[in-house]
Amino acid sequence: MTSYVIKSDISEKQLEADVASFLGWCSTGLPFKLVDVNEQLTGADKRLDVAIPVYIQFKKSTGLKQLPRAIGKTKASGKRRSNESKLQKVRRFRRDHMLSDDPSLYFQLRRKAETADDLQHNVLLSHNRPGLSYAIYVAPTYLTRREFNEELTKGPRFVNPWEMRQWSLHSDFAEMYWLSRYDRQPFLRNHVSITPHERVANHNHYYAFSTAGDEVSWHSPEVLEGRHSRLSDFMSIRARELLSGEATSAPEEIIEHISEITAGFAEVPIQQFLFGETPLEQLQSYGRWLNKSWGIRQILLCANREDLSSLFLRTSY
Repeated sequence: MTSYVIKSDISEKQLEADVASFLGWCSTGLPFKLVDVNEQLTGADKRLDVAIPVYIQFKKSTGLKQLPRAIGKTKASGKRRSNESKLQKVRRFRRDHMLSDDPSLYFQLRRKAETADDLQHNVLLSHNRPGLSYAIYVAPTYLTRREFNEELTKGPRFVNPWEMRQWSLHSDFAEMYWLSRYDRQPFLRNHVSITPHERVANHNHYYAFSTAGDEVSWHSPEVLEGRHSRLSDFMSIRARELLSGEATSAPEEIIEHISEITAGFAEVPIQQFLFGETPLEQLQSYGRWLNKSWGIRQILLCANREDLSSLFLRTSY
């Protein structure tokens, strides 16, 4: 480990378990539900007839110390070498493009498994089809388990992240609407979500970002715009799609969509991994297979169309 790398003591297993648990808590008692692969479905869940699948690869962040910049007439230090390491190139790219780097954070793509036909990154990318399903990397913007646990448990953790508000244009008309309060959740704000954006031939690529969760770069070098956000913002947008009626895909339609996706990397028809009496249960079983085979977590943001349509009826007063 080189002197300019700042190691993290957060494990990806801990990250995955705690973030998934926190997201489940955030949906308690709301007009939509987050269905995880390990959750037991109830009889009421059979009424859920619209869903947005979100596929997540959890990554621990590692830090990179700043490569000194030029000050006045003093030249920037760090002479470029012919055999310069990949991480040194990440540092140089962020410095030369004036991206936040004091420090910067990064993660590398996962190495291809010996028994796999494709890279995990490409499988994740194949699930990103906006309007039908979404795929993201999620990584914390801090490096220590102490910070991670403090953010997980401190307030306003027990404040409902959604609330109904009344908006009045004039005295004889009012409209009810849902207001997101995800931005008050420190734990979700302190995780970046990055959308995979291109196929790769090997794992020697890095996503790097600031400690604020922005200014994302990709190496081979490119500054990414519009393909990242805080996890709180990402989940807020997805929930608004449900609450506004923009999301209309039924679990049955999603299964057909997944069959098309997996044709590119699954050796056998995906129907062999779909178990359960209902389409929602079958989607859960697919999520368990995907997590076991590729380390990608599936979360389903679900609701009932009839319940959603009743939320936005305008009322005169």
